[in-house]
Amino acid sequence: MVAHRGASAEEPENTLAAFERAVEAGADVVEFDVRMTADDVAVVLHDPTVDRTTPGTGAIRDLSLREARALGIPTLDEVLTLLSGRIAVDIEIKNIPGEPDFDAEREVAVEATLAALEATAFVGQVILSSFNPFSIARSLVLAPDVPTGLLTEPTTDPRAALRFAAEHGHSWILPFVERVVEAGPDLPQETHEAGLLLGTWITDDPATAVALMRGGVDAVATNDPVAILTARREAFGH
Repeated sequence: MVAHRGASAEEPENTLAAFERAVEAGADVVEFDVRMTADDVAVVLHDPTVDRTTPGTGAIRDLSLREARALGIPTLDEVLTLLSGRIAVDIEIKNIPGEPDFDAEREVAVEATLAALEATAFVGQVILSSFNPFSIARSLVLAPDVPTGLLTEPTTDPRAALRFAAEHGHSWILPFVERVVEAGPDLPQETHEAGLLLGTWITDDPATAVALMRGGVDAVATNDPVAILTARREAFGH
């Protein structure tokens, strides 16, 4: 059970409060997003701009660490320090073509994330995931022992993602939930036979989450970990 951007149904997404609440609730994994400031510091923020989730405006890549801190945006080091030894993490690298902070030449967010994991001596399981296959490919080159996950858009066929991920050495495929449901009950077994694990994003519906778990999906991401964990306990006793 993956807490998507923390317990974001209860606390502001990608904040220390949301991550703390996810740990308290008993989530298995916390998922969050990494972007870079103007002075090349890794921070935790979903959007390329700060407009939606903070009182500020503009692209995070144009703001300094001091300016990001003033808006309440946590650094990656702060998040890893909070969560180390307490919960697994799925770190999504945000480096998307067409967005204002897209880095086509160098995967600086990947480099910064791997450096932060080492600098904080993070204790726990880690997955680096991205919609950008070049980002997770770079991660495998720099840190082949860190598992990687291929996120795919709502229009992408999970079996196409499976073939690609298997060919390129990734550990997880992470398709959109409706595509997983449409792919039918054989997809988890096919994924496992290929040597990979299957996660999905996102559902806040307890019945859907339990059905996915019963069907063999390895990880289900949700904004509402309390509701999904309650349903899981009722269904499985844990």
